Amino acid sequence: MLYECHGLTWASELPLPELAHGSSVAAPDVEITLGLIEQPEEDVWRVGSAIAGDLDRFWLDVPGVARFLVEGGRRIVVEPAEGSHPDEVRLYLLGSALGAVLYQRGLLVLHGNAFRHGAAVVLAVGHSGAGKSTLAGELHLRGFDVFSDDVVAIDAEGFTVPGPPRVKLWQDAADLLGVSVDGLPRVRPQDDKFHMAIDAPPTQRLPVAAVYVLERHEEHDLELVHVAGTDRLGVLMTHTYRAALVDAPGQRRRHLQRCATLAARSRVVRVLRPAGSYRPAATADAILADISAHHGA
Repeated sequence: MLYECHGLTWASELPLPELAHGSSVAAPDVEITLGLIEQPEEDVWRVGSAIAGDLDRFWLDVPGVARFLVEGGRRIVVEPAEGSHPDEVRLYLLGSALGAVLYQRGLLVLHGNAFRHGAAVVLAVGHSGAGKSTLAGELHLRGFDVFSDDVVAIDAEGFTVPGPPRVKLWQDAADLLGVSVDGLPRVRPQDDKFHMAIDAPPTQRLPVAAVYVLERHEEHDLELVHVAGTDRLGVLMTHTYRAALVDAPGQRRRHLQRCATLAARSRVVRVLRPAGSYRPAATADAILADISAHHGA
């Protein structure tokens, strides 16, 4: 089965309903196969017992779910655990394993989402629970093209490539947006988190105009604070997707260069909201007003 995601064609032995179907090609960019995975050598880079790697290989072991091996940015081998649920296998396959593919192919990968504004895209990054996907859902409901959710991939020229056509929403986020979860597939069986399908984003790559960092503070009002100078680089490094992946040999220097390039080209703005409440409509209004003030309508 062929799929399109992050500007690449994926040929997969596993069904991937979260991704858009792809067109026939002579050779896919990435192949996903089922197979047995040998343990990594003792001398490779490791993070605990679950993650290992070297310049062109990445291993991930999720007990009770699956083992994954990513090679050269072109191949993912998946060894599901006995009795594992396919939804959980896909969660890690389209998360850490996909992220490893993008890193191995030289892309910058951030933990956030992206939406189109005019001839560019705007990123919203933040830690887990900051409200990134809720904001993406709000913007989708307003008619904006959501380029990606959770994983943002940016190429060496500073262009964003589209991700899967879906937004992942927790039950409380769906309630905030007035979205019914009836009939929506769960991200995994035990969680009240759901896939909300969206229109497939445009296939062209677009430059990044600005990066908004979603954070909480103890004040009562929403506040936007522009980040200046070299602090922009620190913000982007903080919101790297699966930061352990860039500690693999050969990755950190390239990742730092990619972050520095994006920091030099893009405005970075902190969006501080009251810790005790989240109003996605107000957050979207503030971001859109700021974009219009600095980049035009």
